[in-house]
Amino acid sequence: MNIDESILKKGLRSGDREIFKYLFTKHSQGLVAYGSSLTRDSEAAKELVQDLFMEIWEKRKIIQIKGSIKPYLYSSMYHKALNWLRAKKIREIYVNNPVEISNWFPYPVNPDRIDVLKLELIEKQIRLLPDQCREVFTRSVILDEQHSEIASHLGLNIKTVENHLSRARKILRERLKKIR
Repeated sequence: MNIDESILKKGLRSGDREIFKYLFTKHSQGLVAYGSSLTRDSEAAKELVQDLFMEIWEKRKIIQIKGSIKPYLYSSMYHKALNWLRAKKIREIYVNNPVEISNWFPYPVNPDRIDVLKLELIEKQIRLLPDQCREVFTRSVILDEQHSEIASHLGLNIKTVENHLSRARKILRERLKKIR
């Protein structure tokens, strides 16, 4: 069954459950395969697809799909997978070196006492950083790139990279100061 794109978009915006079910049934398997190829984790990919469709349903009234639905879904899945990979990298760094994350806080933290919920809060706050700050912070702290590499890749000068990194750390310290 092929349904016109405009009908699908209208149905989705109006909350038509049959249209939503149709989109999920038609695209979920391909999105899981795509997500698995990006994350190398099929269970994570299944969860990401579920999250994607949950977000679409929750934001259906305000969502703006400019082109076709399929490229929109795959682009969204790509970004979800990248965010998942960044969060995974943060978790790996924390597990391998919990002291590094504790250095972000304005007071001493016992690395053995930070739990998963606190780590998720840290990940969320990193995702909420302004785009350029998040990119610089992720590349520097999480991916361990040199400032010169970051500057070259993003087309910035080194001083701007340092300013973004300083700003990101300041924001994170402020937002996470209540974690003990």
